[in-house]
Amino acid sequence: MIEPVDSLEITVVVDNVTDSLSSTPKFVETEFAGARRRGMKWLSGKCLCCAAHGLSCVITARTGPRSHTLLFDTGPDEWVFERNAIRLGLDLGKIEAMMLSHGHWDHAGAMPRALQMITLANGGRSVPTYMHPGMFASRAVLGPDGRLAPMEDVPSARVLAGNGAELVVTNEEQSVLSGSFYISGEIPRVTPFERGMPGQHRLNDDGEWELDELLMDERFVAVHIANKGLFVFTACSHAGLINVLTHAGNRFPGIPIYGVLGGFHLSGATEAIIPDTVEALDRFDLGVIAAAHCTGWRALGALSTRFGDRVVPSAVGKRFSL
Repeated sequence: MIEPVDSLEITVVVDNVTDSLSSTPKFVETEFAGARRRGMKWLSGKCLCCAAHGLSCVITARTGPRSHTLLFDTGPDEWVFERNAIRLGLDLGKIEAMMLSHGHWDHAGAMPRALQMITLANGGRSVPTYMHPGMFASRAVLGPDGRLAPMEDVPSARVLAGNGAELVVTNEEQSVLSGSFYISGEIPRVTPFERGMPGQHRLNDDGEWELDELLMDERFVAVHIANKGLFVFTACSHAGLINVLTHAGNRFPGIPIYGVLGGFHLSGATEAIIPDTVEALDRFDLGVIAAAHCTGWRALGALSTRFGDRVVPSAVGKRFSL
């Protein structure tokens, strides 16, 4: 269900932070360095990306002369996605498929515009777009005052199809783009400390709000890099980072897990599980821990203290070559 690839390139199109000053390992190019490589003659804000609350990555898997490219989420806003994609010099026409990790606005808001840009660049071909059926439900979070605060809905199937999506809506696992990418099914919840997103509700078919803390529509993407192992993309880890990696390991027991990129959601109400998560993460012996988006600064500090240079924080405009 998953074929090994020779190499993997990840471009971070949207993330919460911008950081081109911190040192990076050789396999990571910062936004500033990428802009200079593409011909920037002097440093200017007019050349740079915009950070925003959300996540989006363009992932390219290469095997010999062949390559396949997947867009993993789009971030919260069409303006941010368009600006960053243009300023990063991305050839969106090479994107062959799109996957939404879970049904939250900060990962889905730019989907219609992303589809428009991809189809304009690829000559009008539709874009296979992989989604879980539970992603389309309206959602809200219980606030400190006891009231529900509704979230913006994920774009509807009609809107997505109208902008070029070829929708594949299922809760089953899938192997896509010649087996280069694995899209998980629903993630089993096996850890005692990872309990989802506290206070989240969803609107049920009867028009009533019901508790939905487990967020079962969340899924991950994995790529098998030859001679390294699995690289896992987990956009928010509402399922729990350890649950995500455990499921990836169980699904492909003969392949070590080499790295992970994504939001680990260890901020806010879930900061209490940082020690448990860091302790449990140790057994995976990861080579790359690319914390992004909703990980939070406290968790990033704890991860860096435990795992040192293996922690390579994500930032908008970074390019990982693995």
